[in-house]
Amino acid sequence: MKKKSIFSLILSLTILCGFNSCQDKPFDPVDDPKDLLCNGSGWFRQYIDYEGFDCDQKIIFSSDGRGKEIIVYYDNFFPEGFEESTYTFRWYWDDEYPYSIFIDYSDGTSSYFGDMYISSYELSGVLDDYDVTFEPF
Repeated sequence: MKKKSIFSLILSLTILCGFNSCQDKPFDPVDDPKDLLCNGSGWFRQYIDYEGFDCDQKIIFSSDGRGKEIIVYYDNFFPEGFEESTYTFRWYWDDEYPYSIFIDYSDGTSSYFGDMYISSYELSGVLDDYDVTFEPF
């Protein structure tokens, strides 16, 4: 009887430890995040902006420190039902905070993308004080 209860205890602890090790994001970021950030295509997300427009946002990072952002605003207000804006930028890593980048747009504005999580299936972090999640396209 004593052996059975010890076995049950060990089995229960093993199962509990197994459930405790589950992760929301099963893949770890790679050692060189630039390889995944500059994935050859880009990153995509959908959101609603502060004026209530449905938006698609695409960001493409190049390994030479350049990039392009495309935002499509959808609304019946626009003649064709949508309006597209394209922005070019230069980006560079923040030396003080790992997994964070500065983005300087060609029109003189800038953005900060901090606390980035970069994997082959997700780019997430805080972009100008907003939690964002992109998927590759």
